[in-house]
This record gives sequence, C-alpha cells and structure tokens, in this order.
Amino acid sequence: MKYSEKGQRRHLCFGDLLPNGSIDGSVHSDNGDIIKVLVTVICILKEFTLLRPNIKIMFVGSTPERQRLYQRILKMYHSGFIKEFAITGLIETDQGYKELIFKPESHFIYLAFLCKEFIKFEI
Repeated sequence: MKYSEKGQRRHLCFGDLLPNGSIDGSVHSDNGDIIKVLVTVICILKEFTLLRPNIKIMFVGSTPERQRLYQRILKMYHSGFIKEFAITGLIETDQGYKELIFKPESHFIYLAFLCKEFIKFEI
C-alpha cells in the first residue's frame, strides 16, 4: 500500500508488490481472494482513519472494470460499511465534478470514491 497527500484527502494505492519495491495496481490475479483482500483493506482503512479522523481517503479503480467492481462491492456491503465510514462518490456534471453521498440505489457512474471515519455521537 502507498498513499499520496493532497490537502485533507489521501489516495491509497493497492496492488501487488514488485521486486523493485513499486506497486502494480493493474494486476488482475483472479485467484478468488477478493473477500480476503476486502477484509484487509477495511482493516487498513479503519486504522488509518482512526489515526487521522479528519482525512478523506480517495480510491479509484485502475481500470474501468475495476472501478465498476469497487462500485458493486460498495453496493453489496453498503449496510456494513456505513457503520464505520461516511462514503461519498465523485461524479462529473455539466458544471464540473461533484461529491455526493454514496447511495447504493443510485444509477450514477462514480469516477472515484471517498471515505472518512464515521464519528458516532453519543448523548
């Protein structure tokens, strides 16, 4: 995993670690370990946002197919994710880019996803 900083956003990069130390984010291993990968990513996001509660993490698929996969995963597991994170998506409009609350029933094609620690208020 690598991440880059831009203001209050972080862009996480995931992929296979290559012998030269770089990360290949375009690899498609198709080895059936998507659940294991998802659990690992969620654990990393929890830890990262716990340590940096005001930071938004942006993630984008390295290909259109991978971006659609991320959107399908967010739709399928949305009820669990929203217990931990505030999730938004970036769309393109006639007026430019717009960040919206991610809703699994929407028909938007999201260009990127952002998540932030969901802060629970207790009364």
